[in-house]
Amino acid sequence: MRQLYLRDHATDLRGTTIIRDHQGRSRYLLVGKWGIHYDVLSLYSISGTLLAEVKQQSLGMLPKFSLYLNRQRVGTVGKSLGFVRQVIYIRGLNWFIVGSPLAGRYRVFQGNRKVFSIQPVELTGSYYHELKVEQEADEPLAILVASVLDHWARHGQRSAKRLRFRKTRLSGSFGMDFSHNINNAQHR
Repeated sequence: MRQLYLRDHATDLRGTTIIRDHQGRSRYLLVGKWGIHYDVLSLYSISGTLLAEVKQQSLGMLPKFSLYLNRQRVGTVGKSLGFVRQVIYIRGLNWFIVGSPLAGRYRVFQGNRKVFSIQPVELTGSYYHELKVEQEADEPLAILVASVLDHWARHGQRSAKRLRFRKTRLSGSFGMDFSHNINNAQHR
């Protein structure tokens, strides 16, 4: 089993993320972006060999992504509607993801074999995702699946923060305007 550390892809080097092992050695490069139909994240070895890719197939509330290993499509993963606990099935690989998007902790299984686990850790003042991958051959796809899960979690957090800090404003066709002020409600 090897431990790999994946920094938040959106904040690391503007589109390039270096995946390191537990000794701080660079192992992989993750390159690409999210957000538009058919966007791609590509995983390269440090020597520059393309190992795996994840391609966004659809947008919306339940986006789908295709996983490629050595340029061959090996699986499809789609978002589920779970908020506290999620169970996600990756078609083609027969992997089950079980975990919590709120805690950022996941375990991935193929049958009764644990493939890898993900948990957030703080290292040198920054937050990373620690991947504990059981077999080295599974590392490329594990990194890409972790990136997809991180993308979904960050998207949900941005939406929750926007809703939490926005003042609610109601207006109707009666010419009246109502505003809800959170601070006044706390002082009553």
